[in-house]
Amino acid sequence: MNDADAAQKAASFTTNPSTLLDGPNGPRSADEIAADVQTFVASYPPALPAVLGILKDLTSKGTSTDAIQKAIGTGLGKAANVCKTTDLTFSLEIQGELGATGSTDANAQYAALTGNDPTRSVALSGATTGSGGGSGGQTTPLGGAASFSSPLQTFVANSVSNKPTNFFTSSTSGGGSLPATTTTNTPITIIVCTVSRSC
Repeated sequence: MNDADAAQKAASFTTNPSTLLDGPNGPRSADEIAADVQTFVASYPPALPAVLGILKDLTSKGTSTDAIQKAIGTGLGKAANVCKTTDLTFSLEIQGELGATGSTDANAQYAALTGNDPTRSVALSGATTGSGGGSGGQTTPLGGAASFSSPLQTFVANSVSNKPTNFFTSSTSGGGSLPATTTTNTPITIIVCTVSRSC
């Protein structure tokens, strides 16, 4: 919001924050508070810490200040919506800083106006401060080299030929050499071949 007069009023507010809640005629209404919060924060970003300071103080006083907390949440939500088009970074800052105040009422009002939950922003911010793992999964070995305990591998072929024309060979990386075995002819003429050069 580019309003020099509003910015001047906001700057004056930062020097005397209590004027947000108490006017010349006594306590101000929730609507007046919400309107000023929107105007002050949207036109003069340095007003945000002063508004949040008031909100934190109200939060510590309990449920008797719920209506005022809601008014501040409403004002901050409207200010964030205004700033989305002119200063998205500041709009997100409003959301994150509000989420850290602990005011359930203000956060609910803000979420109702913007569609964003300030407390979720705080949770995500905390989650991203940890060390992220490398992409692609585990980068360390899962264990030593694979070992094979079986002394031989066999292929069973249902064939009647005693002179096969195909030879089976195999190599296993990291495995030891496989012992050769002899061919065994069974009564039903099934030939059992090992991984070798002969059957």
